Amino acid sequence: MKAISINVPPKIADAFEKADEGSKRKAEIYINAWLTDFFGGQSANERLFSIMSQATAEAKANGFNEAEFYKLLKTDE
Repeated sequence: MKAISINVPPKIADAFEKADEGSKRKAEIYINAWLTDFFGGQSANERLFSIMSQATAEAKANGFNEAEFYKLLKTDE
């Protein structure tokens, strides 16, 4: 990761500085996701579908098929 700095209203800066570490980390995750969408050239949905397609291709390459998928679904009931 690489740090950046941005200007925000004083109330936001104060709230962030006073927040506990968990809240700060959560804010960083949300901001990172938003910046990735804004600058990434690919929406979150597009990235998700890309990952799902890759996982599907990998599963098929490893012999996992639709019948096995439905069998797994039934065993979880």
